[in-house]
Amino acid sequence: MELSQTAWVLIAFILFFIIVGKKLWSSLTDSLDKRRKLIEAELNEAKKLRDEAQVELNSSLKKQKEINKQILEIIEDAKQAAKKIKSDAIHKTELVIKRKEEQAKDKISAAQIDAVNNIKDLGAELSIKSAQSYLEKELDNKSQKKLYAVSTKELKQNL
Repeated sequence: MELSQTAWVLIAFILFFIIVGKKLWSSLTDSLDKRRKLIEAELNEAKKLRDEAQVELNSSLKKQKEINKQILEIIEDAKQAAKKIKSDAIHKTELVIKRKEEQAKDKISAAQIDAVNNIKDLGAELSIKSAQSYLEKELDNKSQKKLYAVSTKELKQNL
């Protein structure tokens, strides 16, 4: 029973795969296992990074909400401060206006008093001059001097 060359090639091929195939299969499976472990590690790392990113996102969103709240509080405080500044300015303006009005009234009163005093002085001088003129025309020199001196003293005392 002789085998043909094809049978020998088939037997050699099967033996080759049995002998070398085990080593080839084990190295192939080892290589695939290493690759699988590497892929699993990368997936685990990616999941870990995704979880960390999610935590950071949540933290950032929370911080953003807090910052927005603080901004709203700052804006509200600024509005209150502006209202207070406005009311203070209005109050100070009213005080300045009242003070200016009082000063103007005081100046007017002083001017009125000065005007009245000037009128009195002019009236007194005019009265004295007219009396002097009348007396010069109607009385003699001695009586004029005596009457003039007495009148001047009385008039000054009255004013």
